[in-house]
Amino acid sequence: MNNDLQDFLDIDINDIEPRALTTKRKTEIKQHVLKKKKKGKKRTILHTLTTAALIGVTVFTGSIISVPVLAKHIPFIQNIMEHFKKDTLPNEYVDLATVVNQVESNNGIDIMIENAVYDGTNVIITYAIQTTLDLGSQPRSEGFIDIQDVKAIGGTGYIDKMNETTYVGVEKITPHFDGKSPEEIIIKWQPKVFENSSDTKQYEGDWSFEFSLTQLQTSTQLLNEKEEYPGITLSLKSFEHSKMASVLQYEFVVDQDILKESPFISIEMSNVMDNLGNIYDVNSNGGVSLDDGAFHKSEVSIYSIHPDARSLTFTPQIYYSKGSGMVLNVEEMQPISIDLK
Repeated sequence: MNNDLQDFLDIDINDIEPRALTTKRKTEIKQHVLKKKKKGKKRTILHTLTTAALIGVTVFTGSIISVPVLAKHIPFIQNIMEHFKKDTLPNEYVDLATVVNQVESNNGIDIMIENAVYDGTNVIITYAIQTTLDLGSQPRSEGFIDIQDVKAIGGTGYIDKMNETTYVGVEKITPHFDGKSPEEIIIKWQPKVFENSSDTKQYEGDWSFEFSLTQLQTSTQLLNEKEEYPGITLSLKSFEHSKMASVLQYEFVVDQDILKESPFISIEMSNVMDNLGNIYDVNSNGGVSLDDGAFHKSEVSIYSIHPDARSLTFTPQIYYSKGSGMVLNVEEMQPISIDLK
């Protein structure tokens, strides 16, 4: 365990200025306590801390100060959200995310999962790494993220260097379930290796995290929008809304004649704009291909839609490929607009 984390454990409670708890935080603490009593057992969150240190952390987060305030005083935490909020995370992430605060230390690398959120379609996890080892400017991690009862899972993640000893990371995961998304999920993450992408040097370790997330409230808007293109039929099926993101689900069918020339076809959404002129980034949630590439189901997420927006316009782009990254051609379909309800 490095010196910064040890300094955290040695903090004198009397030296910390008390802060009033928000109503939201009071509710979270009440629910947390009731939930623990109901289960009849206690789950250790900070695995590497001593019993005395764990009690101290409980006092900090539950009685006089919240983690985001501590983040401005403890180098290890460094307030991950502020570093990434520009375009990587939804504007509402800080308010919606569940505080996790699990710490694992192994082989000179301390990892702390700070926050996470789940809306039925998307899971976002933010974490910090502190180490004196040289992981490079943008290291890569290896190790599975598992979600209980998923049929399939996809996602992206990346790590960014903040200073000589501190890195921050984000994992964006798309779980696919059989039927309706569960109201609560259990997530397990076991990173095994961190690699310096510049010199490919690897640093192995044994870190293990497990925590649960409750689904944000969502609403679904059914769509019936279709667009025909030579040999391709695109259908927009639904638009699911939560306070964190809106998820567009769409399908497309490809004629066999097209598949003979380009056996791999994908349709991506680009240039998404609302009626106010705001342009949004599109986050792909992946998809599935059936019937030897003739039928596809895909979905994308859009963060932080303007509250006054009344419609969105999508511009679908068709990618024709023979596989192995060989894109033969890209063609743009007519824009499709949907009203927001």
